[in-house]
Amino acid sequence: MTMNAGIRILSLSLCLLAAGCAVKRIGPPDADNPGRAWSLFRTHYCQPSEARGLSVNASLYYTRVEPTRRTNRTVTTLWGDLDGPMRLDVAAGMGRILAHLRQGPDGLLAYYPDSEIAYVHIDPVLGATRLGMPFPFSLTQLGRVLAGDFSGLVPDAFQRAETVPDGYVFDVTNRKVLRVHLDRQGRPMVLEGRTSGTAGQAETWRLEVNKYEEGDAFPQLPGRLTLMLDTGEKGVLRIRSRELRDASWPKSAMELILPENTQVRRLDGLPEPENGGTARTIEETS
Repeated sequence: MTMNAGIRILSLSLCLLAAGCAVKRIGPPDADNPGRAWSLFRTHYCQPSEARGLSVNASLYYTRVEPTRRTNRTVTTLWGDLDGPMRLDVAAGMGRILAHLRQGPDGLLAYYPDSEIAYVHIDPVLGATRLGMPFPFSLTQLGRVLAGDFSGLVPDAFQRAETVPDGYVFDVTNRKVLRVHLDRQGRPMVLEGRTSGTAGQAETWRLEVNKYEEGDAFPQLPGRLTLMLDTGEKGVLRIRSRELRDASWPKSAMELILPENTQVRRLDGLPEPENGGTARTIEETS
């Protein structure tokens, strides 16, 4: 082999090595100003998903501080249509079901098998708050966030922007969200807002997207989220599996059938059931 041929081979090898070691960029290039980052966010993370429905299996680590500090680990399964009913099952680590929840046009229904009591509220967010679960948004909105759509939480425009080392922070005018923190690719990192709670309950919340799923697809979907309340409560949701569905869920999959001896209690002040507080089923109205 001649010297020139050897040089060419060495040069080619170095080029291939450099290509193999190059950092693979996922998504759009970094924004160099707040307006560009906001535009990327609105384009990639504020659009309805092409999917009709989803199914998500996740682990939830929940920490409370009152009356004593305690951390629980549960397994949650969320499924439903992104523009329709949504179901959520909460189970203990050993698989025992702790609660069945359903959100639909008739509000929130939460059934607790251990106590054989079902609670109903016409407003799903207020209903969850009354049950000691001060979620800042509904199950349907949570499903949309897990599908990569934040449009139901964040307005079209921002009022003020600040550049920070890892991206940009925006002040917004919205009854749900007050501040939005984006990275330089326009991905949402932190949302802060107000709850629908009453006096003595949480008034502000903070939602962090701690991790995005890996892969070449963009926009990337949230892989781990942390919700913190100003009361000290915190929940960490780690996505185990996620399926986006092209078709809506069948009606039977979205029903929540209550056992014969279930006591049904309303939390919204509306009339109690005429049969003395028991019910076999909740009417499917969707």
